[in-house]
Amino acid sequence: MKLLELKNLFQKELNSIYSESEIDMIFFWLAEKIVDKPASILKLALNEEWTEFEQNKNRFIFQLMELKTHKPFQYVLGETEFYGLKFFVNENVLIPRPETEELVEWIINDYRHPELFEGQKIIDIGTGSGCIPITLKKNLPGAEISALDFSERALEVAKNNAGFHQTKIEFIHSDFLKMDSSALPKFDIIVSNPPYIADSERNSMAKNVLEFEPASALFVPDENDLIFYEKIIEFAQGKLNPNGKIYVEINQNLAQKTEELFQNHFNFVELKKDISGNYRMLKAFNQ
Repeated sequence: MKLLELKNLFQKELNSIYSESEIDMIFFWLAEKIVDKPASILKLALNEEWTEFEQNKNRFIFQLMELKTHKPFQYVLGETEFYGLKFFVNENVLIPRPETEELVEWIINDYRHPELFEGQKIIDIGTGSGCIPITLKKNLPGAEISALDFSERALEVAKNNAGFHQTKIEFIHSDFLKMDSSALPKFDIIVSNPPYIADSERNSMAKNVLEFEPASALFVPDENDLIFYEKIIEFAQGKLNPNGKIYVEINQNLAQKTEELFQNHFNFVELKKDISGNYRMLKAFNQ
């Protein structure tokens, strides 16, 4: 079977959902996984007969049908890339976003000399796929990192990713909003990408997000839209070391409100824009 035939089928069936370039990207990612050859080679052999694709035609068609339901291609593929690393994902965890990469990079840049970070303690609250703690561990190997989530299924994904990357992370199963943190040590960094999208914003969300990604990791009630940040501050009051810092991803529509909340408790608060020019990150500490 010629690869071009399959590619044209993907273009025909998905053109109402994705752009032509997006369909090509998705198609070659799937093709790479099936035949274990890079896209650069596959693109040069579109008109050649491939027995591998003939043998796996049903797999391609099944994946195409999944994509037609608006299921995110990362879930169809079963993996995604974050900060240059491969992470396994499924519908129990959020798909890691570029904004979260920028949050991680902010921390890494603040600690440019990893050797000075030996023995420092980090906790990631609401870890999901584990992309934040694992990436930090790869770049700050001397750090002792914990990661917390209320979802056992999410922690299964995170543990799988930690094993794949051979990173030692302490995973904690607990509901952050209700947990007793007395048994936990103090930390030098508290990092979190918590739920922060107001319920009233649901109608503006893409179908592939609303129908497939875990709502509990996305949404908060309109009347209590900063609930997780309030709890993070409360947690920090007892569990952040004197020179410790908080790094969080935030809702750009609530940037000022979130900043004011942290300013009530810390004497240094910094908002940071993402690559699109939106305030999506915040750092706080006491000088």
